Amino acid sequence: MKTEFVMAVLAATTVVPATPLRLLDAQVAATVEVTVHASGDVGATAVPAATVTVRGAGLTATTDSRGVAVLRGLSPGRHALTISALGFAEAVIEVEAVNGRLTRARVVLDPAPFRIPGLEVQAASRQVGFSATVLETANLPPGVADLPAALERIAGATVVRQGGAGAPAVLQLRGAGGDQVLVLLDGTPINSPLTGVADLSTVDLESISRIVVIPGAQSARYGPQALGGVVLLESPGRTVTTAAATAGMGAWSTMETAVTGSRGLGNIWSLAGGARWRRSDGAFTYDVPDFRGGGEAARENSAFSHAGGDFRITRRGSANTSLRAHVSDIERGSPGTIAQPSLTARQHHRRYGLSVGIESDGTAPGSPVGGSVRSSIQWQRAEYADPAPPFGRAYDTRTRVRRAELALEGWWSGGPAPPPRVDVVALRFGLHVARLDVESNALTTPAVSLDELGAWARADRSWDLGRGVHLDLGAAIRADRHELVDGATASPAVDATLTRAGLTLGLRWGHGFSPPGLGDLFFQEGVLVEPNPDLGPERIRDELTATVAQRWSLGPASGELRTTAYRANLDGMILWFPDHRFVWSPDNYDVARRGLEIGATTDLAALGHAHAITANAAWTEVEYTGTVLDGQVAYRPRFTADLDVVIGLPAGITLVPSATHVGERRTVPGSPLNGLAAYTLFDIGIGVPFELAARDGRLDLALSNLLDERAALLVDYPLPGRGWSTRIRIGAGR
Repeated sequence: MKTEFVMAVLAATTVVPATPLRLLDAQVAATVEVTVHASGDVGATAVPAATVTVRGAGLTATTDSRGVAVLRGLSPGRHALTISALGFAEAVIEVEAVNGRLTRARVVLDPAPFRIPGLEVQAASRQVGFSATVLETANLPPGVADLPAALERIAGATVVRQGGAGAPAVLQLRGAGGDQVLVLLDGTPINSPLTGVADLSTVDLESISRIVVIPGAQSARYGPQALGGVVLLESPGRTVTTAAATAGMGAWSTMETAVTGSRGLGNIWSLAGGARWRRSDGAFTYDVPDFRGGGEAARENSAFSHAGGDFRITRRGSANTSLRAHVSDIERGSPGTIAQPSLTARQHHRRYGLSVGIESDGTAPGSPVGGSVRSSIQWQRAEYADPAPPFGRAYDTRTRVRRAELALEGWWSGGPAPPPRVDVVALRFGLHVARLDVESNALTTPAVSLDELGAWARADRSWDLGRGVHLDLGAAIRADRHELVDGATASPAVDATLTRAGLTLGLRWGHGFSPPGLGDLFFQEGVLVEPNPDLGPERIRDELTATVAQRWSLGPASGELRTTAYRANLDGMILWFPDHRFVWSPDNYDVARRGLEIGATTDLAALGHAHAITANAAWTEVEYTGTVLDGQVAYRPRFTADLDVVIGLPAGITLVPSATHVGERRTVPGSPLNGLAAYTLFDIGIGVPFELAARDGRLDLALSNLLDERAALLVDYPLPGRGWSTRIRIGAGR
C-alpha cells in the first residue's frame, strides 16, 4: 500500500557564538546536529539508529541512543536533509550551515507503514506486520558473513546447513519445509524448480541491502510455494556517490573480497554495482556419532568458490525506471554423507539474469494513484557429477532453467476525512505471468515447460478512532492457474491490527497452496524407486495467526515484547517413504502444524554508550496425523532460541556476543531411532570503526562456535567446530 505521510518538522535553532569577522567571511566547514524524536500521545521519544543524509553530498550520520546525529565537515550554505528510520515516515528538512559554527535542528517522525514495492506491511520497531522482520545488511553484527547466518537470527527460523561455509543451506520457517518457503531476489524466485528449495548459499550477502522475512502462508499475495512464508531479498539502489571495498579471511583458508559503488549523475540518472568473490577449503574435523562407529574424521571435499556481480542503472522522474543485470557462479565439492563420503563429487551452480522495472505515482509525487511494471528473465544452471561415487554408478546430472516473468501492479489511495476521525482506503491489485522452461537429464521428460498465471487484489482501510487508537483492516485474494494443479486455485487472506499507546494486537486468517515439484512428478524410475502419478498439491486451509506486541520505555531503556501464536495445518504434504516392498515413492500426507513465538528487544543507554539485547524463543510442533506415522516430523526441532547482545564501548567499538539453541530432533519418520540431541552454539564478534584517508571504515573480528560444539542438525552432515574470521571495510556503506 502506497501512502504519503505529513511530517511534523520543528524549526531549526542556530547558535552563533562571538566570532571574529574574518572567520565568518572564510569558507570554514560547518557542523549540524539533528535530534530525531518520535511523535506520541505523551511527549516524544528519541529515535536511535535513524539515518540522516545530506542530499547531493553523500554525507550520512546515524542517531545515537539519545536520537542525536552529528554531521561534520559541511560546506556553508543551505542543505536538504533526509531523515529515515525503520517504522517511521521519511522526513525532509532544510538547514542553514554557518561558517565554523554549530547548527541544531529537531525533527519529529510519525509512525508509518513501511513500503517495499509489492509488499504492504505495518512497521513496528524491528518488526514489520504481524511477525515479519526487516534486516538491514549494513547493520548486521561482526561475524555474519553469509545469508544463512543472517537468517538464523529470525524468530521461528531454522537454517538447515549441510556443512560449513559455502555448503547448501535451506531455510525452514515455523516448521515448514524449505520447499514451502518462497525466496525472491528483487522479485524473481530463486527456488529450484526440481526440488522447490532455495539454496541460500548461492546468494552473496554483499549483493543484498535489505532482507524481509514474512512467515506464514502468503499465497494470497505471492501465489504458489509460499506456504511457510516469503523471503524478499533486495539489492542496493543508491542515488548518491559512494564507494566501498571489503576484504577478509578466516578459518579453513577462507578468503573474500568485494568492491561496490554508486554514482549519481545529476538529479535524474544514477549507477550502482559491485563485484564479489569468496572461497574456502572447507575441510574440518568432526565427531562421528556412536551409531556410525564413533571416533573423529575429517570432512574432505567440502571446498567452495563463489564469484558474482551486479550492475544497476536508474532514471528518476515522473516514472522511475531501473535496469539491473546480475550474475552468480558457485563451484564446490559434494562430500556426500559421512556414511558414504565422496572425494570426487562436484557441484557447479550458475545464475544470471536481467530485470527492468518502472514505477510511477501518477502525475505527481503524492498522487493517490500509481502503478508499476516489472519484467525479468533469469537463467539457472546446475551440474552434479561424480565419476567414482562410493556407492552406485557414476553420474553427471545437468539441469538448465529459464524463467521469464511479467508483473503489473496498480494502487489507489483515498485521502483523509476531516479530523478528528481519519479514514483511509487503499486498493492494490496486480497481474503476474511467468514462463518456466526446464531441461534436465534427471527427469523422465528431458524438457518441461510450464506457464503460470496469477491475479490478485488487496483492499485496506484505516481508522484513527481517537485517544490514540488506530485500526487497520485488510483483505486480499489471489487466483492462480498452474499447469501442475487442476483448475484455478483461490487463496484468500484477511487481517486486522489494532494499536494504542505502543500496544499492538493483530489477527490474520489465510489459505495457501503449492504444486508438486518437477523432481517429485518426473523423476527417473529406477531400482526400488517408482513415481506416483496421483500426487496432488500441498494446501494450507484456515491458517490462524495472533500477535500481541507492546512497546515500552523506562528512563534510558526502551524496547518491545512480542508474542505470536499460530495454527497452520498442512494437507497433502509431499514426503518420500518406502512401502511394504521397500520401494520408495512420493505421496501426500497430512501434517498438523502449530506453534508459539516469543521475542523481546531492549535498547539501553548506559555509561555514555548505546547497548541492545534481542532474545527470541520458538516452540513449533509439526506432527504427522496419519494412522501409520505419528509424532514430530523428522528433522524439525520443537524448540529453538537465540540471544544477541550488542555492547557499546568507547571510540564507537561494539562487542556482540550471541547464542543459538536448536532442540532435539529425530532422524527417522515415526520413530525415535537415532535421535539427535539438542545443541547450543556461542559466537562473539567485535567491530572497530576507524577513518582512513577521509573515509570511514570498520574492522570486524569474530569467533564462531566459541565452545567448539561438535554438532549436526542433519545426522550425516556435520557442522564445523570453532572458527574465526576477520574482515575490513573501507568506504561508505555496505
